[in-house]
Amino acid sequence: MAKNPLYFAIHGHFYQPPRENPWTGEIENQPSAAPFHDWNDRIAAQCYTPNAASRILSGSGRIQNIVNNYEYMSFNMGPTLIGWIRTHLPDTYRRIQEADAKTVKRFGHGNAIAQVYNHIIMPLASHEDRITQIRWGIQDFETHFGRKPEAMWLAETAINMDVIVDLIREGIRFTILSPTQAECFRPLGGKDSDWKGCENTDIDTTRPYRIFPVDENGKKICDGYLDVFFYNPWLSSAVGFEHLLRDANVFGKRIQDGFDPNREDAQLVSIGTDGESYGHHEPFGDMCAAWLFNHYAPEHEMIPVNFGWFLEKFPPKFEVKIKNAHSEGCAWSCAHGVGRWYRDCGCSTGGGPDWNQKWRTPLRDAMNYLKKFADEVFVREMEKIARVNPWDARNLYAQVLVKPEEKDRKEKFFAEILKDPNDKKARATAIRLMEIEKFCLFSFTSCGWFFNDIEGLEPVQNMRYAERAMELLRPFLPINHPLRDQFLSILGRATSNEHHWSGTEVFVRYAMPDMPVALKLLAERAIVLHMGLDKYEDKAELDSRISEKVIASQKYETIVHVVFDDADIGEKTDATILVLNDNMGRVTAVVFGGINPDEIEFIPNSNVAIKDLHEQFPTAYIVRMRNLMSDSLRHINQLLTKSRLVEVTHAFDGFALEHGLSIDSLADQDHTLTDTMRKALSLEINAKIHEMALQYLKAHDENLLNSVRDLVEEARELNTQFSFGGTGRMFHKKLSELIESASTDYDENVIKHITGLISMANWLNLYINKSSLENQAFESYKRYIADSQNPQYRALRPMFDWLNFERRAEPRN
Repeated sequence: MAKNPLYFAIHGHFYQPPRENPWTGEIENQPSAAPFHDWNDRIAAQCYTPNAASRILSGSGRIQNIVNNYEYMSFNMGPTLIGWIRTHLPDTYRRIQEADAKTVKRFGHGNAIAQVYNHIIMPLASHEDRITQIRWGIQDFETHFGRKPEAMWLAETAINMDVIVDLIREGIRFTILSPTQAECFRPLGGKDSDWKGCENTDIDTTRPYRIFPVDENGKKICDGYLDVFFYNPWLSSAVGFEHLLRDANVFGKRIQDGFDPNREDAQLVSIGTDGESYGHHEPFGDMCAAWLFNHYAPEHEMIPVNFGWFLEKFPPKFEVKIKNAHSEGCAWSCAHGVGRWYRDCGCSTGGGPDWNQKWRTPLRDAMNYLKKFADEVFVREMEKIARVNPWDARNLYAQVLVKPEEKDRKEKFFAEILKDPNDKKARATAIRLMEIEKFCLFSFTSCGWFFNDIEGLEPVQNMRYAERAMELLRPFLPINHPLRDQFLSILGRATSNEHHWSGTEVFVRYAMPDMPVALKLLAERAIVLHMGLDKYEDKAELDSRISEKVIASQKYETIVHVVFDDADIGEKTDATILVLNDNMGRVTAVVFGGINPDEIEFIPNSNVAIKDLHEQFPTAYIVRMRNLMSDSLRHINQLLTKSRLVEVTHAFDGFALEHGLSIDSLADQDHTLTDTMRKALSLEINAKIHEMALQYLKAHDENLLNSVRDLVEEARELNTQFSFGGTGRMFHKKLSELIESASTDYDENVIKHITGLISMANWLNLYINKSSLENQAFESYKRYIADSQNPQYRALRPMFDWLNFERRAEPRN
């Protein structure tokens, strides 16, 4: 009998917890992710995007090929992550979708599998919450990949019999688990005496197994079964802890070692890994995988497949039981069932010698208390307006969550669940109740318990979701209801490790906004109007929930009436805001909630100190522009750049001449010129170069290009330091437009502009992330390789060189 080849499957669990500000729906700047905006942004740049277009380099370190790793590896994209990728990285999103579609065509089964929606520990959840997590995960998957999922990744692979039954009933065929979760196995149809224990991971991970849904007495609970693959524990661990992703040859050899060439039955060497290993935890790990899939594997007759294909070709011959199946279940990352997510079981990510995880229990108890209360309100209020079971209505809400910008989805949702879909009050009530449930579910995201302290980013994020849920519950509660007090009382039983704060203290310090977020958004809007920046905004990107009216304005002060009207949940906030700036340009907003705009007057002196404003307006919120949400300040600075950059750079023209100075003074090696004068002269040179660079961005001009080069050389001779922060992004945007144009139509001027911008970027030492430009230019590069004598493609060689593509060897004359 012919032996089967070496099949292998590498699964990447690509996931990030929901990180959005629960009040704005946007991820805020996260300093710990610097120099990136936030952790999604950082890991995307290091991992998610590189795997969609991974480089295969020549011996000289230049790009020979660009490979989509998602075409070769099994993967799940957490719904809260892929939703962010869809809106922020559309090219990466498209490549992920294309990879799955290609594998469906190649294998009849796609590489992508679904995931429970926001990564809650399923055995610790109620039946209703488990079903919602599964159904939301399925609907999310269908939206992104256009097909029903065969499999579902469970958060932390946590599973028990309740979860197994739910998965079977929802049409899931298989899942992936750790072999440490297997208790015993036997041949299908075997006797009780055939069960073989595997407490010490003594189970063959190269074949699939079947789990039958039975109770403790072996009685069938439901029809069907769930198949399971156990990943190779040693290989999987080695990817994360032994740096296998540093050398494709070593990685490939280790995979070969997991295969028994003497066996005649089919074997699948399966590897379960954290998707972040491929580039984030292991820099350039994506490139190692690309080489493994495209060079090592074919050269050694290894075939990368996905689990769905293998299951169809080689169905299970054995059944398996998992540990603690009829109690709390088990998970890959906890040796104590699922204790890691509700008690001090001993599993953690480290910390000081006296640190403990006793905080886990009160954190979960508080969330359970809030969830139970919210569920009771949800059922009571939904039954008044819904024509379907409240839980069925909640399960349908995924269609709104997946693409919230599409109004048709919301209309379809209302039509399916409401007695009267046109009743505005009922619509607002329904969305408010759904958002309460969503935020309660988000407050159970597993990461909140996984790490070592309640002060961590993840527990605090879960608390922020709980805080927003409590806010949204207010209209359904009597005045002074003790919900928050009782929640905080339970949370107060926790003690943090780092500062020894109570859980209540952590909540108040980190989870509660210092002022209502809606008012901060209104303050941002008032400041934009005060500074005259509204005319530079893209109207299509404005928040349609905010409307404003300037009541009065004078040189340093503006009074604005602003309204935040969130019709979706029936929430309206209005404020009259006095914005003033002092003689140093500091901007302050005095926010009066619910006050008649006619009652607000200008103050005599806009140079007043903050503490004096607090004394004068004790009932108002007072916020400096720099204390707005970080993304509000970012938005204002973007508008300032757009509106003032050319004007500011032009303002330095003639500075030396006007003040009787000379830039030649900078050549003095003894630094006898004062720092103030030296910096002023340097700033004039910097501003002039910047002004010309911005002018060149508009169109190619050979004389202007040469002038910039000459001035840069002169500045270097004078030891002048450049600073062109932000200009690299402008160059990137323009280069992207030009490369797109050059890839379709040959235009000599476009080619010259590309090469000119490349030269200027080098002269100015601009930071430009070339990855997306390389991806964009790759098709043109392939045409150049295929037809290197074509004048159109030859003209692009400077661009290919700058983008680090391997230059085709030119024939000698």
